[in-house]
Amino acid sequence: MDENEKKELMENPDEGHLEEAEKQREGETPEDHEEAYSFVKETIKEKPLDRRTVLRRAGWIAGAAVLFGVIAALVFSVTVSGIDKYREDKESAPKVNIPQDEEPSGEEDEESPPEEEVQTPVQEPAEFTLADYSNLYKDMVQQAQEPKKAIVTVIGNTSGTDWFNNPSESQKQISGLIVANNGQDLFVLTEYRVVDNVDRIQITFCDGSTVDARFQKTDSNTGLTVLKVPLSEISQESQNCLSVATLGSSYSVSQGEPVIAIGSPMGYSDSIAYGLITSVSNTVNVVDGEYNLLTTDIMGSSDGSGILVNLNGEVVGVIAQSFGLEDSRNIVTALAISQIKELIEQLSNNTDNPYAGIRGMDVTDEIAANTGMPKGVFVDMIAEDSPAMQAGIQKADVITAVKGNEVVTVKQYQNELKKCNVGEMIKIKVMRKGAEGYVELEFDVTLTAS
Repeated sequence: MDENEKKELMENPDEGHLEEAEKQREGETPEDHEEAYSFVKETIKEKPLDRRTVLRRAGWIAGAAVLFGVIAALVFSVTVSGIDKYREDKESAPKVNIPQDEEPSGEEDEESPPEEEVQTPVQEPAEFTLADYSNLYKDMVQQAQEPKKAIVTVIGNTSGTDWFNNPSESQKQISGLIVANNGQDLFVLTEYRVVDNVDRIQITFCDGSTVDARFQKTDSNTGLTVLKVPLSEISQESQNCLSVATLGSSYSVSQGEPVIAIGSPMGYSDSIAYGLITSVSNTVNVVDGEYNLLTTDIMGSSDGSGILVNLNGEVVGVIAQSFGLEDSRNIVTALAISQIKELIEQLSNNTDNPYAGIRGMDVTDEIAANTGMPKGVFVDMIAEDSPAMQAGIQKADVITAVKGNEVVTVKQYQNELKKCNVGEMIKIKVMRKGAEGYVELEFDVTLTAS
């Protein structure tokens, strides 16, 4: 069968042709069959590798690896150097040092000879004219000019939306006081209420310039807060205008002494008021301590803030209206500066205070005689989940010793606690009233950070 017949048979596969094709296949030899499908056995060979292409690809891969390594090394180097710089800045930043005042002992020096009485001639009182009255207040205003350079306005900004979903911004502001300059940053003392839950903190200086401030640390007992501003962000003109406050001694302040309230005693900034100290003996009990208050006859606002200065321009008190009596919140009240100097220094340096969590009051001789209570510090309140509560100290216990040292007053307890370190375990001895009277107990208290 020739090729044409085979083709026709494939195109017209009727029965006759199929039989003929079958016979033809039966007559074919294996060699003929293999020859007919020899194309199936063709081998597809891979194209031989191009050496140049291989080397080029290897070069690209090696180059990419080197580039990735260089980038990774640079990123690591920048990150490590940034961390090291942050650590160095934090560790090498000059510490704030505020000189402390020596608390008067209250004991008279018996060795000093009595002063000789000097007879002074009695003089007739001079007539006090309106001009004299005017000049007196002008002099007092003049004395307030230098302290005013240390007064700033602290602004807390909060962003949000109004009822119509339009962007809005709210502000709250109170006075602050420049308390330190370590050559790198300015430190400003203010109240936590102005920076609580805000998005941005700003400070306006006495020349009207405004800069952003950073939160440093706050004290939950007093509500006092320290902010800091890098000097590099303050213009030289502003630096020449402002000054660091001169902190005087509140131990030398006496009843009846004239003082000047500067800042926002009336609730609005850049205001001044004059008055007299009416009391220096009031105290406020806080957790793990107490502070003396200076009360005045100056009428102010319950939201007032600022400072009290004496006639020498020295700061003797920081206005803290929250500690005023409920029925006299419009009378300017201040924390005595001598007792918070150490706290200001700690807040400026961002250091922690040891915390036990006890608020107490003195058991005086009179109270002890009337109640039979032992002398010491009566535990008025135990802070929840505090180290003291966890150790087992209870309300109405009377603390008599801390670390083996006798304590009779809250001030002594506070001073003993200041000598301790955060994380230190101390022994606190108390007297607890039982069915048969007071019994002595001792507790191990592990102090935490306040």
